[in-house]
Amino acid sequence: MSKWSLDLTEYARKKKVEIKKVRKTYAYALYSSIVRKTPVDTGRARANWNVSIGEPDSSTTEKTRKSPKPLSSMPEPKGDESIFITNNLPYIETLEYGGYPKKPKGGNDKTINGYSKQAPEGMVGVTLANNENIFNAAVEAVKGHGK
Repeated sequence: MSKWSLDLTEYARKKKVEIKKVRKTYAYALYSSIVRKTPVDTGRARANWNVSIGEPDSSTTEKTRKSPKPLSSMPEPKGDESIFITNNLPYIETLEYGGYPKKPKGGNDKTINGYSKQAPEGMVGVTLANNENIFNAAVEAVKGHGK
């Protein structure tokens, strides 16, 4: 599991934006990017991305989803508590890091060299590689709405 942290309060003070709004916008942007990058077979992997405040959400669902939940469904951070984006499906790490057998069950052709053809570089790592741009866009979005 990857961890990333930044003193957002100091950054927000310098940018003159409300940190609570930046945190929610930023978390939503990360969540949305991860969901959109998650391969879709049934849509269950996408539906199991959860955003929670204070502690990780360990739930799973049988539901399916093709696109991210709306921003309005995001939990509201109250202070500086941690925001978690989790997925507890047993195969989510295989989707992220590869490891599928050469000939998956059913003989489908959805993998290559142990990786999903839809997301051969994963979802979370690819999103975090673009982290700075995503954060700066969140700050600018909040600044733009505050005018």
